[in-house]
Amino acid sequence: MHERRFSSLFALIMVMLILLVYPVLGRLETHDQLDTSLDSISLTADVSASALMNSGYAAATLWPSLPTEPATPDEQPVAEIHADIQIPNDLSREIRKVHETSYAVSAAGSENTGTATWYNTGNHFVALNVTNPSGRTSKFEHPWWRASYRPTIMQTPIVRPGDVGRFVFALKTPKDIGIYHESFHLVAENLTWIKGGQVTVPIGVGKRVSAAPHWKAREVDRSNAGTITMEPGKAITIWVDIQNKGSVPWFRDDEHFVAANVTNPAGRESTFWHPYWREIYRPAKLFQRVVRPGETGRFYIALQAPTMEGLYSESFQLVAEGLTWIPGGHFTIPIQVGNPVNTQSKLPGEPVIRVGLFSTSDPVVVTSNQNYEIWQGANKRLASKQSYATSTTTSANGTYNVNGTSVLSGPIRFVPTSTSGIMEIASFKNHPAWNTALNDNTFRGIIEINYVAATSQTWVINELPLEAYLRGVAESSNGSPAEYLQALAVAERSYTLWHYLNGGKYKIEGFTVNATTDQVYRGYGFEARSVDPEAAVKSTTGVVVTVKSAASAKNPRGVVFTPYSSGTDGRTRSWSEVWSGSYSWLISVNDPYGIIGNARTLSGNHMVGMSAKGALGYAANEQRTFHWILEHYYTGITIEKVY
Repeated sequence: MHERRFSSLFALIMVMLILLVYPVLGRLETHDQLDTSLDSISLTADVSASALMNSGYAAATLWPSLPTEPATPDEQPVAEIHADIQIPNDLSREIRKVHETSYAVSAAGSENTGTATWYNTGNHFVALNVTNPSGRTSKFEHPWWRASYRPTIMQTPIVRPGDVGRFVFALKTPKDIGIYHESFHLVAENLTWIKGGQVTVPIGVGKRVSAAPHWKAREVDRSNAGTITMEPGKAITIWVDIQNKGSVPWFRDDEHFVAANVTNPAGRESTFWHPYWREIYRPAKLFQRVVRPGETGRFYIALQAPTMEGLYSESFQLVAEGLTWIPGGHFTIPIQVGNPVNTQSKLPGEPVIRVGLFSTSDPVVVTSNQNYEIWQGANKRLASKQSYATSTTTSANGTYNVNGTSVLSGPIRFVPTSTSGIMEIASFKNHPAWNTALNDNTFRGIIEINYVAATSQTWVINELPLEAYLRGVAESSNGSPAEYLQALAVAERSYTLWHYLNGGKYKIEGFTVNATTDQVYRGYGFEARSVDPEAAVKSTTGVVVTVKSAASAKNPRGVVFTPYSSGTDGRTRSWSEVWSGSYSWLISVNDPYGIIGNARTLSGNHMVGMSAKGALGYAANEQRTFHWILEHYYTGITIEKVY
C-alpha cells in the first residue's frame, strides 16, 4: 500500500516536471529557427544544473536534486543541454548555436577518416570529450557522465551524411562563483578527433556572462603595407587578413557567405575592377572554407590599375551576404598609379606636435618612471636624472631656476631617455570630474617649460608624436562602436594635422593646440584606461580627411580641419552660419540621431561639422562605417592615409 502511494506520487511529480520542461524541449526541436549567435551559459553555483533558463541562470528551486546513480542508455536527464550534430554533404565544418540552449556542430562525413557514417556503438563510437587539455577532469563533471573527461556518447544510434545526431549531457557547477570557459570536442573513439567538432562555452556560475557580438571583425595584416604602387593598366594581387572577432563562424560557401565588397558607396563599380572579381562590386569571397570565432580569414584581391596616373584610395567592407555588413571589417587601400605630379606631396612621416597643457606662475615639479635628461633648449644638456627623481623649475621674465640653479634663457626641457618613458608633472592637479581620485598628470614625450615674452606667461608644453597625442585625447570612452570611434579619431587627427601644417593655432605661445578648448587632452592616464579609443587611433594611423581644393604649398595633400560638436537640433550648421567665410566641406546636413535638448544653449556646441551623438547613432543603429560617417558630415571629401 505504501509502495503504491509512493509510485503514484512519483508519477505525479514526473508529469509536472515534464509539463514544465516540455516547452523548452519543444523549442530545441525547432531546427528552422537558427540563431547563429554563440551565447554563454549562466548557472547557479553548487547545484546540479541541467536546466538553462532564458534569464541566464539555472533555477535551483525547480530541480532541487537530481538522481545520483548513472543514467542507463534508456534514461535522460529531466532538462539537458542538447548538442545537434549536423553532417552536410559538402566538406564544411562549423560550430553554430541553434537556440538559446543548444549548439550545433556540423562535420563532413567524408572527412571522418574515410567513414561516412557515425555510430554510438562499436570500436569507433562518436562521443563528446572535454579538451584543452584532453583527458582532464572537468570542473563541471556530473555523476551521469560516462567518464570524468566524457560528458556523453552520441545518443542517436546511426548518423549518416546529412543526418542529425544528438548529444545529451548534464552539468554540475562548481562551488566557486566565477566565469569559466569549458571546451568540448567530438571524437571517433580509438580513431580520431572529428575536425571542426570543437566548441568553447563561457559559463557563468553565479554571474552573468556577456555574449560576444554576432558579427565583428578586425584587420590584422595585409600583404602590402602603406601605399601600393602600380603601373597604369597593370594588375597585381594582394591579400588582407581579417580576424573574426564575433561569436559566429564565417563561411565561404554558405548562403550567408562572407565576402569583401566595394563601399563608399556600396554597389558601385570600382576603378580597380579586375576580370577575376565575383561581381563588379565584389573582389573576393573568404578564402578559407570556414573561419571560426577568434580565427583569421584571408581575402585575395586582384586589382587592375586604370590607365590614368594619380593617387587613389579604394575602400572595401566585409559583408555576410543577405545578413549584414560586418562591423570592423572595413579597410582602405591607398594606391599610387604611375608617377603623378604630386606624388612627392606625401608627408615624410608622422609629425611631432606641441600641446599647451597650462600656463602657470607656480613652481613646476617633474619626474618620470624612467631615467630622463634636463636640456636648455634643444642643444645644451644640463643634467641627467634617475627614474622617479624630481626636478623643480620656476620662471620669471625669461630667467629659469632649475633645482636651485639659475638658467638665463630657455626653454627648459625634460626629455625621457626611452620611448617608453612616461613623464609626470607632480605639481599638476588634473582630476576628471567623474572620478576625483584620478589625476591625469602623466604624459608621453617631452615636457617643456617656456616663458613667452609676448604674453608674459609661462607655459607648460607637452611635445610628442601626433599619434601618441591622439591616444590621450579624451573625447570618447570605452564601449562605443568601433566605427564611431574611428570616425572621431580621423576627425581629431585631421583637425590637429591641419593646424600643424599651418604653423600651429598658437604661434605666439609656441604650441600647436591646447589641452582644453581645442580637444580635451588628458595624456597617458586616459590612454591607459581607454582601450577602445586607443584601438581606434591605432587602426586609423595616418588617415585624415582631405579636399583637393584645400591643397597649398604648406599643405600639399589638402588636409582640412574638421570641427565637431556634441550634438545638434536635427541638422548640422554650415561654417557660414556660425562664423565668417565658407568652406565647401562644412555645409549643413541632416542629423537625425544627433538631437540633444540643449543643442543651442550648450557652451561651445557650435553644431558645425560632425555631430558626436549623431555619428554614434549611425554606427550603433545603422552599422555605418567610419568612412560613411565622415563623408556624411563633411561634404565632398576624400579619406586617405598621408603618412
